Amino acid sequence: MIDYLIVGQGLAGTCLANKLEKENKSFKIIDIVSNSASFVSSGMFNPVVLKRFTPVWNAQKEIDVLLKEFKNFESLLNVKLVYESDLYRIFANEDEVKTWIKKSSKNENLIPFLDPNVHQSVNPYIKADYGMGRVKHSGKIFVRELLREYRKYLITKHNLIDDVFDFNALNILENSIEYKGVEAAKVVFCDGYALKANPYFSYLPMEGVKGETMVIHANGLDLKDIVKSKVFVMPMENDYYYVGATYYYREVDDIVSEEGQNELINGLNKFLNYDYRIVKKFAGIRPTVIDRRPLLGRHPKLKKIFIFNGLGSRGVMLAPTMAGELYEYMENISELQAEVDINRFNK
Repeated sequence: MIDYLIVGQGLAGTCLANKLEKENKSFKIIDIVSNSASFVSSGMFNPVVLKRFTPVWNAQKEIDVLLKEFKNFESLLNVKLVYESDLYRIFANEDEVKTWIKKSSKNENLIPFLDPNVHQSVNPYIKADYGMGRVKHSGKIFVRELLREYRKYLITKHNLIDDVFDFNALNILENSIEYKGVEAAKVVFCDGYALKANPYFSYLPMEGVKGETMVIHANGLDLKDIVKSKVFVMPMENDYYYVGATYYYREVDDIVSEEGQNELINGLNKFLNYDYRIVKKFAGIRPTVIDRRPLLGRHPKLKKIFIFNGLGSRGVMLAPTMAGELYEYMENISELQAEVDINRFNK
């Protein structure tokens, strides 16, 4: 019998599996390559909600943990995954400039992250009539590379079951669970938006938010930092850039749309005055929760079934910290933070 069966190898499943391996726990992951939210994620992390200039929940702790954990992944997989850079927020008007200056010098939760100075454009081809604000401790995780290389690693360790999970094949035993000949002490569902069809946790208030992104090539642009207006542009390598992201609540599918791509193009063209060509287009469904907090915990009646989900658009920041917290809860009976414990909805 193994210790854990994990359903889903997105950011949540990958970070949890890595934690289990470090703790010498045996596990298998059931997953099939799909257009999951993690796979099409930009991987951007930053400690500030840039629409309102407010601090992200637990920002400093989460960034410290994510840098440590994803650099450990780099060593394990021998691949570059972490790209640290500043992020520049383009101001839309004078009111935003005033708000930025005030919050960056007086809000103790923002002072570590916001540069109080107003900067001119960081690139001659970026338009910023009112200047830009610099956010420190930001960057990008190459999520697709992480998931792809970790999947290969799982295969070499014989820890991957390449299949779609079948709920009808899951048997709940007295002291374990059994699935198609695999017996495990516990099962953890890290199934993203597929939670909506999960008979054990579909009662939880998850909503899907469609997001579209694209990759462009702008030869000679030489942009070094992330730039954010209504959409963001993020450097990759060799003048390739990631552009995102849209947020649609009315259409919940993972199909690239003309409407979504036009929104990205129009948003980018408002501040980027440079020729580029579109290389790839992506669409995915973000698993979000009504209170914007993750879903962690144990099924209220079935004590061998757990959940790790609802990371939303800040998955790279949340996944490593939450994986550690869930592990301690499952193994050492430590309490989960009330903000993430699914008990907040069980009533």
